[in-house]
Amino acid sequence: MGSLKTARTWGGIGAIFSLFYVTYFVGFIMKLFAVKEIAEATKKEKIFKDYIWAAMMNIAASFVLSWAFYDMWDKMADVIHDPGKVAELMSAFGMWSFIAVVLMIVGVWFMKKSYDTIAQETGVATFHTAALFYLIGSILMLLMVGYFFILVGAILEVMAFFALPEELPGAVSGTPTPEPVPEKAEGTVDVEATGNVPEETQQE
Repeated sequence: MGSLKTARTWGGIGAIFSLFYVTYFVGFIMKLFAVKEIAEATKKEKIFKDYIWAAMMNIAASFVLSWAFYDMWDKMADVIHDPGKVAELMSAFGMWSFIAVVLMIVGVWFMKKSYDTIAQETGVATFHTAALFYLIGSILMLLMVGYFFILVGAILEVMAFFALPEELPGAVSGTPTPEPVPEKAEGTVDVEATGNVPEETQQE
């Protein structure tokens, strides 16, 4: 059974680690574990499945973008000797970058679906806002201004995880609350306690 308290700790710290390049992978793993805990606590497997799809799409986007930079660097020597190949090089880099951005948008869309469900189940609306900033940022990535939206989304993600409650809203406590005993009206006789039946009843 998943624990929201555990998810809050792992997710919050993982989101902070994800802000930095050196610790990004560690933060990603911690967030993955946190989302799994939330999915188990809410009994919504879709939360974790959507997040897994988001992770795979973003990993694929990272590989494509890395290849784009490697390909550009590898062909840089040819461009130096033949400046006419600059247009060809930039065209290839632009194509690979566009593919990476498309994969990233698809990945963030799956992440938004996951975070939207978390927001509905836990009552933490910041998850929805963070995912929205991530989505806008990924769409505007080619215009460079997208990095600002992604940074805001990452900060909101930290706040969202640390805002998780320890229990789901409306969760029923394990100890049942005793029902109040109705008060007796004045002048009434407790037949069970006295064992006597009122005289009017006996005459009938």
